[in-house]
Amino acid sequence: MPSEGLLSVVIPCYRSQAYLERTVTELIEALEPKGPFEIILVNDGSPDDVQQVIDRLHEKDARVRFLELGSNRGQHAATLKGFAIARGDVVITVDDDGQNPPAAGLAVAEALRGSRHDVVYGRFQTTEQSLPRRLASRLNLWIFKHTMGNRTGVRVTNVRAIRGDLARRLGQSEQVYPYIDSMIFRCTRRVGEVTVPHRRRDEGQSTYRIRDLFRLWLSHMSTLTVLPLQIATWGSFAAAGLGLLLGLGQMVRVLLERQAPPGWLSLFCALTFLFSLLFAFLGVISTYLGRLYVSLNARGQDWIRSSGGAGPVLVERSRAGEQKPAGRVDSVS
Repeated sequence: MPSEGLLSVVIPCYRSQAYLERTVTELIEALEPKGPFEIILVNDGSPDDVQQVIDRLHEKDARVRFLELGSNRGQHAATLKGFAIARGDVVITVDDDGQNPPAAGLAVAEALRGSRHDVVYGRFQTTEQSLPRRLASRLNLWIFKHTMGNRTGVRVTNVRAIRGDLARRLGQSEQVYPYIDSMIFRCTRRVGEVTVPHRRRDEGQSTYRIRDLFRLWLSHMSTLTVLPLQIATWGSFAAAGLGLLLGLGQMVRVLLERQAPPGWLSLFCALTFLFSLLFAFLGVISTYLGRLYVSLNARGQDWIRSSGGAGPVLVERSRAGEQKPAGRVDSVS
């Protein structure tokens, strides 16, 4: 059951045996004087002994809860598992490597509670990352802006605070390749940001490599957006138009010169016209296929921020043919 005033912190864990305990201990010390909280550690099928660290932290403090996934599902899938069991009215996410200090998580949580936003991202003052990773991140942000309509200038980062009911709704998603930020922007446009600190990694190397960022980009491009199919559709109709113009041009030339074009040119025009029809049909099919694909991936992601009164009465038909009430839609707090 959700708890009023409770802050939930979700941390996906992977290959963080060496520094997870320090990260969680620092977080507990910072959250202790601020009010009730819980920390949810999600072991994303880590091959090291991070689960022993998680067990030790849980035994020491019952406010540390955990999930151990049987296999590696990826950062976003693991985070969603944590969302599903979070009980707080505000849920924040930070990394397990300590690069996001407790002040960052507290900043986004306070900004969310003091605003009408549903989600608040942390915008880093400085980013302690390598140049290739910064470039890959910028590419992801640019793609995200032009595919999900994020034209507010909000920088999408891993430090975020989300309304508890929205986080739990996202946690119910059954997508195989989820991308949390695109799911957020599909559910709400009340998104803000606040400046937060970001510090250099003290130990170890990032487990989120450049190829993982590009894999995330490909996942986003093929999950909740039809941009690739739209590009293919536009290209198909452009090829169809070009083929039609070439065919008409050659037909006019034949009529004016009263002379049949050479054999290769006739064959070229015929093939161009036929392929133009094929491309046009492919464009139409791509449109329907894209809508079907996005509809399947977006199923269950319509979030109701609030409602008034008792809500509409749902009606279903019995086997005898009469109508009877099936229940009421409760208001969402």
